[in-house]
Amino acid sequence: MSFPTAPDEDARLAALYELALLDTPEEPAFDRITRLVTKLLDVPISTVTLVDAQRQWFKSSIGVENQETSRDVAFCAYTIMSSEPFVVEDASQDARFSQNPLVTAPYGIRFYVGIPLRSLQGLALGSLCALDTKPRVVSEDELAALQDLAAIATEEVHLRERVVLEKKNAAAFQQALNELHQSMERQIERRTNELNLVIESAYDAYISIDADDVILDWNRAAEVMFGWPRKETLARTITQLIFPAGLPPSNNRASITSTARRQDGTELPVEVRIKTLMIDGRERRSLFIHDITERQQLERLRDQQAREDALTKLPNRRALDERLPEAMARTRRSQQPLAVLFMDLDGFKAINDTHGHAMGDELLRVIAKRLGATVRETDYIARWAGDEFVLLLEGSEPTAIDSLANKLVQVVQEPLAAGNAALHVSVSIGVALYLPASAETANELLKRADVAMYDAKRSGKAQVRIAQPLDNAF
Repeated sequence: MSFPTAPDEDARLAALYELALLDTPEEPAFDRITRLVTKLLDVPISTVTLVDAQRQWFKSSIGVENQETSRDVAFCAYTIMSSEPFVVEDASQDARFSQNPLVTAPYGIRFYVGIPLRSLQGLALGSLCALDTKPRVVSEDELAALQDLAAIATEEVHLRERVVLEKKNAAAFQQALNELHQSMERQIERRTNELNLVIESAYDAYISIDADDVILDWNRAAEVMFGWPRKETLARTITQLIFPAGLPPSNNRASITSTARRQDGTELPVEVRIKTLMIDGRERRSLFIHDITERQQLERLRDQQAREDALTKLPNRRALDERLPEAMARTRRSQQPLAVLFMDLDGFKAINDTHGHAMGDELLRVIAKRLGATVRETDYIARWAGDEFVLLLEGSEPTAIDSLANKLVQVVQEPLAAGNAALHVSVSIGVALYLPASAETANELLKRADVAMYDAKRSGKAQVRIAQPLDNAF
């Protein structure tokens, strides 16, 4: 069998791959949509499908066993060619599909309706579709509902495109997710009754309470998240169970970050969205609670990685730029001297040129370990750039600083075995002292140490040079 392709197929595939949604785990945002499709259209099968070069892959599916199928049997291959909803009322009577193995199989597909899902540039990436094993005719109301849900899925895709294209930082990325959640809530708000049909299988915890905070409903996700069986929560207040300090304040729009309590007493970081409704003259609040433990862990990891040199695992230049002013402030407070050692390897370029960058990287890792093993645990060593390192010594006397600097020269000069060869480098070190009464800035202090380092290189390398005090530097 074969499948049709559009003139913009290359651009379409490029946009799909850039989105990075293929072969990713299930997500509640898409799963809610397919569940609503099966409920609203009363069909056994619904999928959010992405059409790859040779396959269709299901980002979310109901009633489908496989994660993907070949594109040449995909009804969605025709949907992405259409600017309108693609409808097949009886596939067994359609020349395009009558011999399709998905149709000829026992209990094969008969009915299909699909809505294209398009990128910001209008490229069809896939479809939202509903399928049945019986022939049928789709009503105008059913088609309108499917188009509404396809619009929500499309907006989800658009928001993810913006995140990819703009390469937002962690804070901006979270803002995009918040906007996505808010957008989803606005779109689905009109279909509250339909959403209630599937709330029990929602990914987030859903809790309904009255004006006195008494629990009226508690879904399966809440049971898993907090450990309380539903039957034990009803008629009890939410403050008794998970928010002992009281419900977090809400403006009925934005999400709130808070801390909840599990049945075993452990605390859980959560994001809470609260919607207040009036039903038959009585206030009812719906709480949607999302576990943000993993997100906070990722944020902490990103923060650590932003300040760590990937090669040597030492603090990087950004971390040093933050640490040095703090060390200078401690020096002014404690009236103890601070020394900055600026180190640059001698002969490192020759190692790269002769043995390759991989060996050069290994040498840098070894040097970093040697430096770290030589200094005190309280000393701070960072990789500045390339083959340059900076060491901060707080509360060290000048005589001890000179002794340590010369020891570092000796440690670096120890050869590194590389097969049958031994690699040799040395280090030139410039030392600048910062005194408590000095008005010197962090950049000026580093510059003095850097100038002293170059003086050491000019003096024959593998040398230590002490920078002149700031008042006599010029």
